[in-house]
Amino acid sequence: MAEWCADHLRSCAAWKEAGLELSTTSDENAKLLDGAIRQLVSWSDCTVLGGFHETLVGMTAADPDGIMSRTFIVALTGLGTEAAARDPTFAESMDKLEKDAEQYGNTREKRHVRAAVLWGRGKHHEAADEWDRIIDDYPTDLMAVKFSHDAHFFNGNCVGKKNAVEKVINKWDKDLPCYSYLHGMYAFGLEECGLYGDAEKEADLALSLNRFDCWASHAKAHVLEMNGRHKEGKEFMYKTEDDWRQGWMIATHNYWHTALFHIEIAEYEPALEIFDREVANRFNRSHSLLDMVDASSLLWRLELEGVKVGKERWRKIENLGKYIDNHAIVFNDVHMGVALYRQEELETERKLRESLEKYSSLHSEDNCQISKLIGLPLYDGMLNYARSEYDSAAETMFPIRDKVVQIGGSHAQRDVFVQTLIQSCIMSKDQKNWSLTPQLLIERETMKHDSQLGQRLAEKFRRMHPL
Repeated sequence: MAEWCADHLRSCAAWKEAGLELSTTSDENAKLLDGAIRQLVSWSDCTVLGGFHETLVGMTAADPDGIMSRTFIVALTGLGTEAAARDPTFAESMDKLEKDAEQYGNTREKRHVRAAVLWGRGKHHEAADEWDRIIDDYPTDLMAVKFSHDAHFFNGNCVGKKNAVEKVINKWDKDLPCYSYLHGMYAFGLEECGLYGDAEKEADLALSLNRFDCWASHAKAHVLEMNGRHKEGKEFMYKTEDDWRQGWMIATHNYWHTALFHIEIAEYEPALEIFDREVANRFNRSHSLLDMVDASSLLWRLELEGVKVGKERWRKIENLGKYIDNHAIVFNDVHMGVALYRQEELETERKLRESLEKYSSLHSEDNCQISKLIGLPLYDGMLNYARSEYDSAAETMFPIRDKVVQIGGSHAQRDVFVQTLIQSCIMSKDQKNWSLTPQLLIERETMKHDSQLGQRLAEKFRRMHPL
């Protein structure tokens, strides 16, 4: 897969000719950096280069002091949410990179270092702004485009995510490597802004240029879900499965989308089979927190539908205890909390909650304030629901429902919180809570059209609270 990415990798001279000069004098480092960026954008391995991880190893070995290659790894680590500013090793690598960049990095590299380190230290909005400014001046800087797109995703900034690609896409030569992937990225930004027709056109264009663009497949899945075209979405994902599953970095998430189409039309067994066969197994190989979110979210949604998923499935989301002090983004913490509770790892869940509260009292990172104002109430609301404390869940989550976008993720991902709030209100014994349900159902239908799941929630409400 993605063998094309090894073609015509740029040497130091080629990077300079493209207006993107590197300070390294190692052509091997320069070429493998090019290959690494291409693999990241395509979410897949280039077997010619030995795959993404081997490319990073070779890139570092070729020039351990290379500024841009080290910056790539720092930004990748931070945006991958696996490490945060409080990780001593990560913090040390950022400090050294800053000093070295100041000593021998060029102007563009210093700006990249600034953005990557800002993100790594928790200044997420400043980092996104810096990557945006870089692509204003260097529109063909794919590394900046990719990281800007991802940063806006984690910041919950759908307009920024769209604009980051929109302002450069017409400045690219169509023969440049990865040009087609810009259309898939643009499609996702358009979808998150509610521009579903334009988003689908861009996704289809991207796939016509490269059917293996698994991010474009992902963007189209979002459009089909938000438009209520669930059977069509399910058919699309299965029809193209052999194309998008090659992108191992996002395959778990695309399987999650496939399962969501099943859940929407009340096909629960296929969704469980996808969890068992794909989602759980892939998480246990990757131990990626992004995969953890998909696994936790999928089981929780099935339980909201009344499916008994079983404790053993929850326990397949393994070794969560080592992440309880991470707090890179609170989106992860909330999903981790419900998983630990369902695993009956109550002491670990308590420690996670205490750690999150302590972290939220800091003021050094953007996520601290988001965790304090939105993350903690959302966490508590989800756990209240898990404990069948429906009144508390509704009263905790309702006031922040319009602010949850700030924790990042997509509309489709955050729908798990919307569903939980609606279920909390329906199950509440207090009229002031359950009477909020019609309003919440309308709000969800406005965002997610023709949702059969929404219709089931409305029927449940009418059944439990007849006029």
